[in-house]
Amino acid sequence: MFLLLLFLNVVPGFCQNYFQQFTPEQMIKAHASAYPGLINRVEYRNNDWALLLRGKWFYWAEGRLLPEERRKEPESWARQSFYPYPKELPPWKAPEGEQAERLRSVLSRRRANPPKRDPEFYDTLWQAKTRSGAFSNLVQINFLGKKLDVHREIKDRLIKIDALIWGIAKADPAVQDFIDDIGSIGAWNWRNVAATVSRSYHSYGIAVDILPKDLNGLATYWQWTADKEKDFEWYMVPYNRRWHPPPSVIQIFERYGFCWGGKWALYDTMHFEYRPEILLLNGMEVEN
Repeated sequence: MFLLLLFLNVVPGFCQNYFQQFTPEQMIKAHASAYPGLINRVEYRNNDWALLLRGKWFYWAEGRLLPEERRKEPESWARQSFYPYPKELPPWKAPEGEQAERLRSVLSRRRANPPKRDPEFYDTLWQAKTRSGAFSNLVQINFLGKKLDVHREIKDRLIKIDALIWGIAKADPAVQDFIDDIGSIGAWNWRNVAATVSRSYHSYGIAVDILPKDLNGLATYWQWTADKEKDFEWYMVPYNRRWHPPPSVIQIFERYGFCWGGKWALYDTMHFEYRPEILLLNGMEVEN
């Protein structure tokens, strides 16, 4: 079950199996369902599935989501990060054999050959091709007692999430403790994903990182653990040695279209990103 959580560009063999599990048509239509006000049409054209976003056609291109002028050179780009996302966090099981070896070498492979995804689809979706363009779309909100700069298109979702978390905290001491223990919340940050040349979702203002005042020795981000403890196998850290938000908090984020990085093999337990297409593709419901 743990294997199902691997990012698609980390395990090539599994990546292929995942793309066989869902057809290009299903993946493209999941995007149309996720962004109904922005994606105007979906159709099979020029021997590939494509979607019309803000007047520009983007093709599936073997998972790259490329504009028409680059659709015939998919090998020049890494696949976009589409991945299996389970409704429930599966029981912890230590990786072993070939799976462990792939995880052991993932950081060195990423640094030697950093994944490079074509940014134009998400640049167009969020109207953020430049730092100044991204900044112009930001609004500031109060979220769990902190001020955040986020994309205006997800402002209302985060406001609903905030209200629901405060609401359940009244009856759940664990959630109130979680709120009280928040040290920082990060949102917009124009940068690439660490050890890649691919733009982070933080660059668009659609990702949120929640960190406690003190991790008390718990892991939260796989690369931090890998860098800090050179001889330690970061992927062998079980759930009880990782910092996790309360399950009810995670479920509220998911309800409004955010994936939680704690369900990834390359775990990032502080991280939530707005990817409703991932949730819809994996059979989960997302509220408007």
